[in-house]
Amino acid sequence: MSTFKNFTAIATVGAVSLMGAGIASAATTSGPVPSHHVLAAHVLKTKTKKVAFKGSFSGTIALLWSSTGVQATAVTGHGTGTLLGAAAMKGSGAGTAASTCNPFSGTGSLTGAGSKLMVKVVTSSKTTACAANSAAPTPVLVNGVATVTGGTGKYKGATGTLKFKGSFSIQSTTAGSNESDSFTATLTGTLTVKK
Repeated sequence: MSTFKNFTAIATVGAVSLMGAGIASAATTSGPVPSHHVLAAHVLKTKTKKVAFKGSFSGTIALLWSSTGVQATAVTGHGTGTLLGAAAMKGSGAGTAASTCNPFSGTGSLTGAGSKLMVKVVTSSKTTACAANSAAPTPVLVNGVATVTGGTGKYKGATGTLKFKGSFSIQSTTAGSNESDSFTATLTGTLTVKK
């Protein structure tokens, strides 16, 4: 049925990133090794910390239907998120409409308190938009995973993934039609950010 994307918001992981490295070379002669043959090994570890993220958002999703699927031309919402406080959600996406449950893709961001998280929906069998009925109007439940692709402010250098759940109701699936529907979404996960 319907598909769209981007509830991002939603994480996994990230450990210590290596900023630089050198390789030491050794000479095979018995004499002293010339200094220009030696490269010092420098491994700089970036200090990081884990953040348990939880967010809750509501807003509107604008849908544009075609004969093969649906585009979420704009996803806009407001809510709250860990370290973000009052925050805004923005995104867009697309999906097929071959059955009542379909995968989708998308990108988006969560912004608040001078900080931002950028996310990308992981397209897989675990990321689906499932309509309750085979014909509109009908409620749609969205579940999936979003990868955090970066961040600023308190989420500078953020990595990880967020699991998300959401819902909205569609009014039509007729090709060429567009609509704006209300949605709710939650995101949870553990992120790694630079200290």
